[in-house]
Amino acid sequence: MTSMELEAYKAELAREILTTDSRQVLDEVKRLLIKLSKKTKKKEEETISKEEILAGIDAGLKEVKLSQEGKLKMKTAKELLDEL
Repeated sequence: MTSMELEAYKAELAREILTTDSRQVLDEVKRLLIKLSKKTKKKEEETISKEEILAGIDAGLKEVKLSQEGKLKMKTAKELLDEL
């Protein structure tokens, strides 16, 4: 959908909302907008950014390097499974 199409759609929706005489319809529209807003916000919070992913990979690789150099003791597979 192009920017112009989106603006036209928003204007059409606004006209529909502004011309309704039903409080019930307006309450329902408001409720749905709030619900959608919360869902969108929750999805944004759950999404991991590219920078966060790369930082996690970088930290893991540094741990592996320290372990190979003998500067960090890693858990054994058994210890890891015992934690689970």
